[in-house]
Amino acid sequence: MLTRRRFVRTVATAGAALAITPRVLAGRGDGSCRFLFVNAEGGWDPLCVFAPMFDSTEIEMEPQAERWTAGGLSLVDHPARPVTRSFFERHHGEVALLNGVSTRSVNHEICSVVALTGSTSADRPDWATVLGYEQRDNSSLPHLVVSGPSFPGPYSVLVSHAEGLLQPTIDGSILEINDAPVPRPEAPPSRIVDRFLAQRGAARAQRAPESVPLTDYREALARAKELSDASLELRLVAGEDFAGRLHTAVSALAAGVCRCASVGTGFVWDTHDDNSVQSGLFDGFFGDLDDLLALLATTMGPQGQPLASDTVVVVTSEMARTPAFNGSGGRDHWPYTSMMVLGPGVVGGRSYGGYSSLYTGVGVAPGGEPDPAQAGISAESLGASLLVLGGVDPEPYLRGDASPIPGLLG
Repeated sequence: MLTRRRFVRTVATAGAALAITPRVLAGRGDGSCRFLFVNAEGGWDPLCVFAPMFDSTEIEMEPQAERWTAGGLSLVDHPARPVTRSFFERHHGEVALLNGVSTRSVNHEICSVVALTGSTSADRPDWATVLGYEQRDNSSLPHLVVSGPSFPGPYSVLVSHAEGLLQPTIDGSILEINDAPVPRPEAPPSRIVDRFLAQRGAARAQRAPESVPLTDYREALARAKELSDASLELRLVAGEDFAGRLHTAVSALAAGVCRCASVGTGFVWDTHDDNSVQSGLFDGFFGDLDDLLALLATTMGPQGQPLASDTVVVVTSEMARTPAFNGSGGRDHWPYTSMMVLGPGVVGGRSYGGYSSLYTGVGVAPGGEPDPAQAGISAESLGASLLVLGGVDPEPYLRGDASPIPGLLG
């Protein structure tokens, strides 16, 4: 059942930010591709899959782990991860693997902010929110957070934390699944309430035309009304587990109601006590990711083309695990991690960056080859790459020296 607290939070965030309009994204040609961000929360272990560091005496690899190559990717194979191997056998040509990404801390919260915004300040919006904001007039819901972390900065009115309740919010059934069910009002009283709220917002705006909260309030009302008016036209998938939440995100992208969607795995990767758990996590994750790519390839977007033709998938984890096992057989926090980017406009089938023999990050030279003089790939460089890919000038959002990762964009 939906608790009262969760009901209030969901309505306040999802209801304020959601809207349905006939406008959809124009397509990839003008930099307006869609984005699906997938977050492995808790800090995965690149030494299990992405970083074959068998030649370093400073790094403890797993028993039975072996180096293997899939296309242009150098990876780690293990008998306990057959699904992971199958994923890369099928999709290695699509994967741009970023190794040695620096998230500058060993604190989950700070690393999450850095990984998604390039900054240690939560006042800077995350990449998905910026991409949505820049095309806020072309998509009904700029950034849908199905689950996982987000940092909307000053654009919170354009971000929805749907928490698996997107469709119930749209059709109004959320009122009935509350812990104290509320019957849905009929159309005439609903219209009266809408008019009252609109008139009150307009009156307050006349007294304080420069007020940002009032501007956001009025925009939220307008978007919520458009959502309500179109409630009969949408039937979005709802899912409770990670795979189901990915389906929710794809459903929303296919309907054209959002430009960006974010989905988190849940905080399950923090394996301090038993690092062998990572094998099951990776196999489950890559099984779901394989299904996601198949779904994007077969699901038509608003313009009648498969979503795979204009949707970029960004896979992140806010930190990695230490190069040595601890006394409990786990690994602790480490500030250099691995990420993946797949989709149109991305040069896949190769790795960018890397790890040193001490398991610190190695950056990318202008020609795209590893550059040991650089301490890893900066999160801001990843952000600059995504913004350029989405047709957005990175300069207003990032430091002046932040530039796309060399060779990543085709």
